[in-house]
Amino acid sequence: MGNYHLPLELRDSISLTTSGGALIIASEENLFPLRLDGALGEGAAARFLALPADQALPAGEIRGAVVVVLEVDPTSNASLQRLATTRIDYPGISLIVALRDASVSLVRTLIRQGVADVAQLPFQPDNLAAQILDALSAQTERADKGDLAPMIAVAGATGGCGATTVITHLAHAIAKANTGGRGVCLIDLDLQGGDAASYLGVNPKVTVDELLDAGSRIDAALFRSAVIDTHLGFSLVAAPNDIKPIDRVDTDQMLSVLGLARSLFDYVLVDLPPVWNSWSLSVTDASDRILLVSDASINSLRQAKRRIRLFGEIDFPGSQIEVAINRMERKLFRPVSEDAIADVLGAAISCTLPSDSQAISAAQDEGRLVYEGGAKSRFGSQIDALANSMCQRLRRV
Repeated sequence: MGNYHLPLELRDSISLTTSGGALIIASEENLFPLRLDGALGEGAAARFLALPADQALPAGEIRGAVVVVLEVDPTSNASLQRLATTRIDYPGISLIVALRDASVSLVRTLIRQGVADVAQLPFQPDNLAAQILDALSAQTERADKGDLAPMIAVAGATGGCGATTVITHLAHAIAKANTGGRGVCLIDLDLQGGDAASYLGVNPKVTVDELLDAGSRIDAALFRSAVIDTHLGFSLVAAPNDIKPIDRVDTDQMLSVLGLARSLFDYVLVDLPPVWNSWSLSVTDASDRILLVSDASINSLRQAKRRIRLFGEIDFPGSQIEVAINRMERKLFRPVSEDAIADVLGAAISCTLPSDSQAISAAQDEGRLVYEGGAKSRFGSQIDALANSMCQRLRRV
């Protein structure tokens, strides 16, 4: 049932221990033929976890695996929930679903949802080994080719202009528009005042600080330990719980962390700090797009113009800079018009976001997004439109 396209000479150079190897999760009955010596091929070493198809996975069991083969019973809600949770919690793995008597329509649905392949139960060791090696090869080829996800850097013109509010809602909107299977990750790089986690109502145990301090130990498993499922369709790597001196951040380490994130997800969004230094400029330069958030106050617009000039000094293409004006009053006679703001900034305005401070403040106090629960919001509608526009420009062929 798999797509066995991997050249034989490439398969010969890969073993199941590559980059963390494979983990096969199935009932003992289905695992038995695989446990025989050499069943998966000479020198292959996959880990096995015997669990019924409807039993929840032990915490941390998948961590470190690159390919996971997961038995699924499509008639069991618990089994389907286990599959959905695995995809959310471990977006960077290649997931092979093992099914008995799967229909063509179900297989197509699973592939469209980002599953790497579908294996037939009972397992055929030779076929399963080929599927696992194909999945490992795809991961290796993606890394070797530098096939990195688009990265969007979000910067505020001034502190308090609403950049974190915008990026948390934008991450949710991009996740809705995303057609890939690896998900969306928001990384809070405001190392001294980042509060995306509190806005989203989550309590991180591992933050970006541990990733930046890991040095050469940084790998996919360590990165995943810092990834939090927000239950809003996207993942979060939170800012440190304590204030971190931003001048002590190693630029190369920061770029390594972000490069790893981009190899694991479909889109990466970074919330930049309000202070500019060598590493934040390097992150900006490495981004595919910048979203500059300002409000309509004179001071915020003045700082926004300075930042646009700064981006030009590092030769960041002006065509890849988006400007969002937050908290625009919905009045017949606005203090400042959109056209006047564009003239002041010398840049086109990508979107204006309405002032909805009461609803937004109430939502943030409760650790939720403003349009959670189906509530209608002009702010949310504008964010959705911005996300769709950005995804169309960034979508990879």
